[in-house]
Amino acid sequence: MFYPLSVFIGLRYTKSKRNNKFVSFVSLFSTGGITLGVLALITVLSVMNGFENELKMRILGAVPHAIISNEEQVMDDWQAQVPGLVNIALVKTVEPVVRSEAIIQGNKGLQGVQLEGIIPELYASEVVKDKIHRGQLSSLIAGQYNVIIGQSLARQLGATLGDKVRIISARGSRFTPLGRIPSQRNFTVVGLFDVGSDVDKQLVLLHAQDAARLIRINPAQVTGLRLYFDDPFDVQSWEVPKLAEGQTVQDWRQTHGELFAAVKMEKNMIWLLLCLIISVAAFNILSASVMVVNDKNAEVAILKTLGIKGTTLNLIFIIQGAWSGIAGAFIGTLLGLLVSYNINEILSFLGLNLLSNASGGSRLLPVLYEPTQIVVIMFGAMLLSLIATLYPAYRAGKVSPVESLRYE
Repeated sequence: MFYPLSVFIGLRYTKSKRNNKFVSFVSLFSTGGITLGVLALITVLSVMNGFENELKMRILGAVPHAIISNEEQVMDDWQAQVPGLVNIALVKTVEPVVRSEAIIQGNKGLQGVQLEGIIPELYASEVVKDKIHRGQLSSLIAGQYNVIIGQSLARQLGATLGDKVRIISARGSRFTPLGRIPSQRNFTVVGLFDVGSDVDKQLVLLHAQDAARLIRINPAQVTGLRLYFDDPFDVQSWEVPKLAEGQTVQDWRQTHGELFAAVKMEKNMIWLLLCLIISVAAFNILSASVMVVNDKNAEVAILKTLGIKGTTLNLIFIIQGAWSGIAGAFIGTLLGLLVSYNINEILSFLGLNLLSNASGGSRLLPVLYEPTQIVVIMFGAMLLSLIATLYPAYRAGKVSPVESLRYE
């Protein structure tokens, strides 16, 4: 097969034995550095992507992506607004809700919760519906005063299916001769869900009409309309619709935005730190290439006397130096994909459980690949390696045959 002269000699130099063994060691070390850097970057970012996706599914899948409320705290004509909101391009579903802060009391104690009165047929949170492992959402029947609570909250209250719990609402209190008394009522636990996040301790579901009676508003009224998007992050490009007077809209960025901003910042910092490892390996390639040029000084001088142009000599040492980075990036990418794919098996073999404190040792590290991210990492490492060879290649082109061969 025909090769250009620069490619032929450059590849020969990558395989040739050198007079200085230290040069060979530095070249091997630089290739290993690129491999380890790319491997670590792909593995760690794939796990971080998995955690971000878990947060997105477990938290943003269980809370509304946006909610429209009224300054007067109740909405009378909410049915007339629903068709217009559903027609917005990014909106997937719209559902009414009666919300209130409350305290729930069981046999073992009490806990502050977020009360959500829903209409079961219109309930749009697929995550919560899919995670109801005992009971059914259809058990929330108006007038029967039933509730569905999280598994963690049930454990804290000492409650199970069929048990009575008392809910004390922060809204709907009334004045009596004995003072101001909060609205409260006994409810029956008819379902348990387990999302696997803080929602399990904070969310209490009941029928919208029961919630309305508890906070003393008309059963036909609601406190807000909840909007769900196909992708929660589409809210960044969402154009807020024209609302009725006194109505306001709040999306998940106001309630959970700081959490996702912290995750994004952590990913960026990890990206930066691991990119520095690859940069250090690229500097090793530069050092190794400089030493290779010095080691091949006489050969470069002979090639020049044979009429090889400076541009061809530059390409020879660019190819020779970049080969280490290209091989390291390619091998590192393959190993990174292999390690991240089997990360849980590897940790199990080593006897490590990184999530034992967070989840009782029952969960696995989530992994999510982003093809664009992997391609950027691999070709970015190759590009850094290529840039690192430019100075040594420039020096090779400036070698003087007379000076190099004077004592040969």
